[in-house]
Amino acid sequence: MMKSFDDLVQNLRLSAKLMHWLTSSSSGKYKTFYLIKKDGSKRRIDAPARSLKIVQRWILDNILAKIKVSPYSFGFKSGEKGSPLVKCAEKHKNNLYILKVDLKNFYPSINKERVYYTFLDLGYNSSVANLLTDICVRDGYLPQGAVTSAYLANLICRDLDYRVAGYCNKRDIIYTRYADDLTFSCDNRETLHKSLFTIRRIIEGEKFQLNTNKIHFMTPKCKKSILGITLNDTSIKAPREMKRMVRSVIHYQVATGDYTDNDKIRGYISYINSIEETYKDQVLSYIQKLAESQLCLFEELVDAFNKNKLYQELPDMILRDAGDFVNAYEEDEFMTAVYYEHREFLIKYGLLEEETDTSNLEEIPF
Repeated sequence: MMKSFDDLVQNLRLSAKLMHWLTSSSSGKYKTFYLIKKDGSKRRIDAPARSLKIVQRWILDNILAKIKVSPYSFGFKSGEKGSPLVKCAEKHKNNLYILKVDLKNFYPSINKERVYYTFLDLGYNSSVANLLTDICVRDGYLPQGAVTSAYLANLICRDLDYRVAGYCNKRDIIYTRYADDLTFSCDNRETLHKSLFTIRRIIEGEKFQLNTNKIHFMTPKCKKSILGITLNDTSIKAPREMKRMVRSVIHYQVATGDYTDNDKIRGYISYINSIEETYKDQVLSYIQKLAESQLCLFEELVDAFNKNKLYQELPDMILRDAGDFVNAYEEDEFMTAVYYEHREFLIKYGLLEEETDTSNLEEIPF
């Protein structure tokens, strides 16, 4: 157990000068930017500098992650298999009524004092607890974007989780928390409605605030969604809009040869597949159908597909000619139709300028 500044320097294998900077209030340790939320408001993100991020990662792996959070907390746990979003949603899939609430200004509401006492509770003396706290906080609170913030927040919320769960368990209400999203469900409408008053008192008693603009009560008559996952009867599904977007982007890639979004799309596919286990297979099948469609008549699209496959297990796209699709006497008319259909697609996405004179069919590149 580290007992001094020198112990911390030795364990982290850093210079004393760098450690002084990391534990000071000097500027330059974070880069701040803002994300626009669905309601139009801004979410502040404080991204740590590389050296600070490495030290925070060491604290997360060697100190924080070794401490168990409450069983009602999902997400930001190391070493667990499967999607925490799916595990959280599955807890509620068999219940008729769902109540969702949100904690207001979750990370900023966790101040330096609470972080300090968390490290004290882990057994560190006041000197080391102060140093560790200074590495993990910014401007006196827990910054969203720091490597350590999510796990520290989970540890700090243990009392909240156990108090809320203690109340809910006596009333057959299922309770889960994913960061600042609290979800409750049961089969008794009135019980769930009445629980909100007490839940709010517990939240405020633990020095958090309920976001009154984000209280949602869902019944069997409405579409039920938890953490972006749709609950359909007793099954769970990924958001339909997300799947439509993935399909649309894949079609755009194959039809234009622009594969710059490959990494992002693989990320979406991996996320959806963690919710629906056969989704990746469906995507592979869809891509294969595109590869065998009329797009394989364009040599440049065939080359781009084979050089930028979304997944290497996909077979190569094979360059074909009109004779593979229609009879010989229909080839010219077929190729003209395919060319103009593809041309209109490129114009639609601003990849080709629309021409007024399209009568010269001899310029069709087949």
